Amino acid sequence: MAHSYYVVMRDFGRLGLEASIDPEITRREVISRLRSTEYDRVVFIHHIHDGVCEDVTDDVLAEAGALEEVA
Repeated sequence: MAHSYYVVMRDFGRLGLEASIDPEITRREVISRLRSTEYDRVVFIHHIHDGVCEDVTDDVLAEAGALEEVA
């Protein structure tokens, strides 16, 4: 089975950047966390799959209705 996961990078200003990575979190869960503002100050969202790193920031933020959250 191929591994697939999302990396959500957030910017906390002076405190620095933090990447949230959990192989069990699905795209649907990332969107849910964006909508609930659990994920805020998003710098980028990458989908890692099949040896490829795909930038899905705009697509996922648009789905979540959170495009204004891009830092």
